[in-house]
Amino acid sequence: MAVNDIPFSQWRKIAMATWGTRNDGWIMADLDIDARKAIDYIADARAATGAHVTMMHLVGRASALVVDELPVLNGRVVAGRFRPASTIDIFFTVSMRNDVTSDGHDAEATDLSGAVVREVDRKPPWQIAEELDERAQRIRSGNDPMFKATKQLTQLMPPMVLRSFVNTTTFLTEQLQLPIPPLGLEARPFGAVLVTNIGTFGLDRAYAPMPSMCKAPINVAVGHVKDMPVADDGAVVVRPVLPLTAGIDHRFIDGYQAATISRIFRSYLEDPASVDPIPRPKTASKKSATKKKSTKKKKTTKRPSAKRSD
Repeated sequence: MAVNDIPFSQWRKIAMATWGTRNDGWIMADLDIDARKAIDYIADARAATGAHVTMMHLVGRASALVVDELPVLNGRVVAGRFRPASTIDIFFTVSMRNDVTSDGHDAEATDLSGAVVREVDRKPPWQIAEELDERAQRIRSGNDPMFKATKQLTQLMPPMVLRSFVNTTTFLTEQLQLPIPPLGLEARPFGAVLVTNIGTFGLDRAYAPMPSMCKAPINVAVGHVKDMPVADDGAVVVRPVLPLTAGIDHRFIDGYQAATISRIFRSYLEDPASVDPIPRPKTASKKSATKKKSTKKKKTTKRPSAKRSD
């Protein structure tokens, strides 16, 4: 469906024209996913591609499928009107450290940043993982131009000046979707969905607030996978469960569309290979190529000897 052909209901038009930015309507939801196939898929994808695929990358990929099905999520509301985006992009939060510290001072000083991956609807999880890992390494090492520029600009600003700066740059980059090259800021830096991985620090669930500078209509927190008792055909069994929590801007969707979001997340995460088949392992293809090459060499060495014997 083309973005400009979205059949907005009358209520959706009213909601966009009257509600402020998430101050009036915000839907909170959670979802438990059977993680058995996802766990196996991640192990197979790592072995086949060499990329460090995680649940966060799978959730990011599923988020892109959600936006593809519900294009109303792929845009911003400006002055009560919907401004669509041209690509489906997902923002992933990146902690400046990936270990858990018991030191309160260290924990307080740990910064949080993130990176947007563009056109996630066209990329498999291993490609998302490679792009995000490269960007995360640059951020943590202080070599990411966008993170470096914004950190330098904001470090010395007093609170009131900082608030005005953030509001102005947010309006230009997020709502009007314009880049600011002198400041190293991209257009629409937060994409359509914000994904944060709380499970990497052992947290099961958290309803994450949306940063004021992020105008994405939905955020998803990826919890820690753990064994839980579930009902299966009248019997209680223990299975690995992935908890997801989400916040959704009520101006964009209602409960009816939220059911679609739930269906897509569950369908993809419970069987990711059905959408993104894992390629053959690189090692296998190399062995096959080496075997063919050696076979060719054997054949060419036999021919001269056969001629000499004649």
